[in-house]
Amino acid sequence: MEPRARFRRESPSAEELAAFDRDGYIAFHDILTDECRTGLIDEIVEMMEVQNFLRDAELEPDKQNKVYFVRPWNNRGSWSDGLIDAPLVTSLLQATIGPDYHFCHSSFNVALAGADRVPLHQDHHHWFHMNPVNIEEREKKYIQILYYPNGFTQGDRSLSVIPGSHRVSPTPDVTP
Repeated sequence: MEPRARFRRESPSAEELAAFDRDGYIAFHDILTDECRTGLIDEIVEMMEVQNFLRDAELEPDKQNKVYFVRPWNNRGSWSDGLIDAPLVTSLLQATIGPDYHFCHSSFNVALAGADRVPLHQDHHHWFHMNPVNIEEREKKYIQILYYPNGFTQGDRSLSVIPGSHRVSPTPDVTP
């Protein structure tokens, strides 16, 4: 079977890479193909755990946690699994980190309207670890990729960015 395209493009532009280096992030609006967006949403909604979460939220909205979160997310379907090594993702990683990189984990997060935002933190978990692999990788870039198949706006649950924060080591006041 022919691989299905996940993204509308296969590589970032020079301007986007410059913005990444300057600001620490790239935001691609409407980057998923229509087929991928539909397939991904269908795949997520078909997950029994998500159905239970949404049902419970509808039955008891005041008692229900507004967030469903799984890490590591190993039970991915074909659409979500294909997001990991799609040409755009591979191109981004190679352009920002270089040819040698490793995949740490994936997580899955469904947040309902009104969910609390994730507190301010830095996700570069390789800092200050004494594991020899982490010592070697400590100064390399850590990339986190977030997918919002229904679109996003600044301030969504996991979308708070301080431009330039990617250039500094986590500090106790930011990352206790």
